[in-house]
Amino acid sequence: MRQPDAKTVGEFIAYGKANPGRINMASSGNGTSVHLSGELFMAMTGIKMIHVPYRGAGPALTDLIAGTVDVMFDNLPSSIEFIKSGKLRALGVTTDKRNEALPDVPTVADTVPGYEASAWFGMGAPKGTPADIIEKLNKAVNAALADPKMKARLADLGGIPMGGTPAEFGKIMADETAKWEKAVKFSGASIE
Repeated sequence: MRQPDAKTVGEFIAYGKANPGRINMASSGNGTSVHLSGELFMAMTGIKMIHVPYRGAGPALTDLIAGTVDVMFDNLPSSIEFIKSGKLRALGVTTDKRNEALPDVPTVADTVPGYEASAWFGMGAPKGTPADIIEKLNKAVNAALADPKMKARLADLGGIPMGGTPAEFGKIMADETAKWEKAVKFSGASIE
């Protein structure tokens, strides 16, 4: 961010409110989780930032490190090494809890109650897949997520494994769809 004194989410919000439309917010592209995380932040804080979409996290991070853009609500796997090396300053993590890979970085929700933005990945199967096949796939995925080597690698990247049942995953998808629908509407995006 051009205003280098913001070392906390609260200071960032104060700067944003005092300087509406002067913060350039990079993202890895229109409609990505990175873009919508920033839109959700704007909706919840009332600050206005200018969205600058890139074609992927790499070019956006390059410009963020160079100071061409001011802020990015990036996913940890692509930015964690830049944070650990000191090339980027993390003001907060967007998950609802602190991340073990960055234990000294507070959550955005510590300052903006209710804010949570996580990129998650899951496995799906075609409609009509027999229940016994779904059960086998679910067991295999949960076993992989419980494997110590997999857990260690995910932790290195700032990832948090979330196993569970197909029903629990269905609820996560429904809840996340409803939450992000609001962020998309706030952003003014359309499919037309």
